[in-house]
Amino acid sequence: MVDLPIQNDCIYSALFTPATAGGELDTDRMKELVRFEIDHGVEGFYCCGSSGEGLLLEKEERMKIVEIVAQEAGDNVPFIVHTGALSTREAITLSKHAEKNGASAVSLIPPIYYKYKQEEIFQYYKDVVDAVGLGVIVYNIPQFTGISFSKGNSVLEDEKIIGIKHTSMNLYELERIKQAFPKKMIINGFDEIWLYSLTAGATSTIGTTVNVCSKLLRAIKNAFDKGEIPQAQGLQSKLNEFIETLVNINVFPAAKYCMNVLGLDIGNCRKPFGTLTSLEKTMIEDAMQKISDFL
Repeated sequence: MVDLPIQNDCIYSALFTPATAGGELDTDRMKELVRFEIDHGVEGFYCCGSSGEGLLLEKEERMKIVEIVAQEAGDNVPFIVHTGALSTREAITLSKHAEKNGASAVSLIPPIYYKYKQEEIFQYYKDVVDAVGLGVIVYNIPQFTGISFSKGNSVLEDEKIIGIKHTSMNLYELERIKQAFPKKMIINGFDEIWLYSLTAGATSTIGTTVNVCSKLLRAIKNAFDKGEIPQAQGLQSKLNEFIETLVNINVFPAAKYCMNVLGLDIGNCRKPFGTLTSLEKTMIEDAMQKISDFL
């Protein structure tokens, strides 16, 4: 197993990507956002993933974000970089850049759009693993990619695949992976099942709402660790009521607007995402009021 400066018990923010009014990367607000989140209890960052609109960004923008996070996070918190791409060549370029800038690990969705054979998907990961000295985390998000990773997947057998970001409601599959690979990081990817993923073997989480209310997700973990399950369930329900509002609107634009409510205007999601209505913004503000103790 690769020895890495990465925590196996961490609340990682699936970091947003701030945008200017014209839809360009806002580097100044990116710096502010990283500092803001560290000050509010975020324990690590996951850059350029789904919440960061990674696949809507240019390669150069993704690299710039990594450089900013490296500069602002420094030695304070670990950061993981999502380097998944349509081509192996670009995935390797992004992964090498992440390594050069001090990332704790890289994480990749499988190659998408074309219908690849299982061995081709395996080779995609192996090529990245062989190209960098960092550990690699598989990003399992089957509802977006159409590809699901289970304990029988040969990709997970490589020792430089240090873990899996399991963004799936299938907790049976998570538990089976944990039992098959007890030394690998099992990272939850859906905030709405954070508590229940802990019972199945997850120890860390990477989430959209961590940007907004990391204290609430940490409170769920603390209650679970103390065996205070009814307390943990109540907190998870509180989080889920908030998440339900965001999901009903459109989770990524809605969650991004939460930062505006907290006083840090990070703009809209990149097109083809649309903008929120006044009614939707009011709904988000009302939902945030219900978790105000954790903001």
